[in-house]
Amino acid sequence: MTYLLKPMSYVLAIALGYLLRRAGLFSAQERGTLSKVMLNITLPCAIIQAFDGVQPGSELFMIAGLGFLCAGLPILMVYMTTRGVPTALRAYRMLNIGGYNIGCFSVPLISAFFGSAGVVTACLFDIGNAVIMTGGAYAITSSLLGTGGGEREGAKEIALKFLRSVPFDTYMLLLAVSALGLRLPSAVFALTQPMGQANGFIAMFIIGMAFEPAGDAALLREAVRELCLRYALAAVFALAIGLLAPFDLMTRQVLAVVCFAPLSSLSPIYTERCRSDAALASFTNSISIAVSLICMLGLSMAFMA
Repeated sequence: MTYLLKPMSYVLAIALGYLLRRAGLFSAQERGTLSKVMLNITLPCAIIQAFDGVQPGSELFMIAGLGFLCAGLPILMVYMTTRGVPTALRAYRMLNIGGYNIGCFSVPLISAFFGSAGVVTACLFDIGNAVIMTGGAYAITSSLLGTGGGEREGAKEIALKFLRSVPFDTYMLLLAVSALGLRLPSAVFALTQPMGQANGFIAMFIIGMAFEPAGDAALLREAVRELCLRYALAAVFALAIGLLAPFDLMTRQVLAVVCFAPLSSLSPIYTERCRSDAALASFTNSISIAVSLICMLGLSMAFMA
């Protein structure tokens, strides 16, 4: 059961962030500072680490493309089906429906059941997923809903929001390097490793700092509604990949499992930036970790039976 230890350590980090904030050791301002550290330092370093050993090839772009579609399509679906919903609630729904926490959560479980080949598949899927999660979801949501102030933004403003995201820029640079068949010097991976390893803890700690139990029945219903839709879409994506994707059986099984990964740890941060309810997003995120652990563990065991 050692594959459960790392996911459980993230649950512990969430609890620690919540308890220390409740004890008065951290404030909302300090949570904002930690968020900046994560977005601009530890997450880019974690992205660099994810590319260590990734070899360019046609499967890289095909699997990354699937990650991009599975992360991005739900956001656009929610946008198209929530006309008339208040803007703040609409932003919450768009930012907490798509995207996956793969690097910080799913890799240990994938490794335990599918080995190093499964980890490579999950990381390739995460490349496309991260294009949405590291800036795409925020740029799309804030631009479509006008939560950045002013009128709805055009293509130039949307592009600038993408480019101002350090994690997004890091992914794009590394994708270009891979596409050219190049590899970063080993010193780059060695220097960024300590900061990259810190990203998982910081991300979960921030979620814990923002976490508030949904004491209001209406908020609880909203979180349940959001998660039911999210996991229904996960089932559809997993089934479609399992039946239609042109990959070998193990690759399709890994992709089906990662479709049930929990929400991205960035969702509460971007929810707050879009002037929506960060506490509700953190609550939803925390519940998704428990649900995803059950779904991913059950599906992996079924595949291995």
